Amino acid sequence: MKQCVRLAGRNLEYEGDEGDIYFENIAALAQGGGERRLSRFAARHLQAASVCLDIGANIGLTTASLALACPKAHVYAFEPSPRKAARLRRNLAANGLSNATAVECAAATESGARAVMDGIDNWSATVSSRIDFIRLNVEGNEAQVLAGAAETLVRDRPVIFMEFNSVAIAFEARRSPLSFAETIWRLFDVFVVDEDGKLRERDVRVFVLENMLRHNCIDDIVLDLKPDQDARSIRDALAVEFDAECAAA
Repeated sequence: MKQCVRLAGRNLEYEGDEGDIYFENIAALAQGGGERRLSRFAARHLQAASVCLDIGANIGLTTASLALACPKAHVYAFEPSPRKAARLRRNLAANGLSNATAVECAAATESGARAVMDGIDNWSATVSSRIDFIRLNVEGNEAQVLAGAAETLVRDRPVIFMEFNSVAIAFEARRSPLSFAETIWRLFDVFVVDEDGKLRERDVRVFVLENMLRHNCIDDIVLDLKPDQDARSIRDALAVEFDAECAAA
């Protein structure tokens, strides 16, 4: 099944599965605030030849946003589902997005109740490029991905554009959204992204409250690793979140 999508001034064609809620709403999602914030942020803040990771790429909508916003950049799109990864490859090829590559693997470490595949640190050891930018949307599993990228975060200090979904954090990962947010705020300088891709600082408790009461539990935030953090401190801080997940399981 295929749908036409208008994104960044181009008509794109996407292949997906009938009955898949994400695919059935892909045309609306392409015009939504999330894609608009991402493309505007990328155009405003990324260098022309940046190396970007799209973690949680699904069938490639956000991959296309990054690839079109920064045509001289290269985007590596991570998708763990073999079926969706195959769709992702075909969608990138069908739309001529030669500056994007599908990577069929999970991007998290083994932890808690989940046993997943390769972390970003394992993958980045196989490539020679510096990682400049990470877009992260993994439905509550952000702690695992960040732990699996700890060495890369310290070495390359990429900008991280992360979706904070308090419903997914609470019900999929079974951890407290406030506790997780406080951990993120301790490790990173955190900025909320507005509709124009501009950044603003926010107190962590105010942020979580507004996320739940005003923003339908979804916000985009940008993370910049604090200078005093190293790979061990990142993993140790996130291990507390893993322990909370195990206790709730």
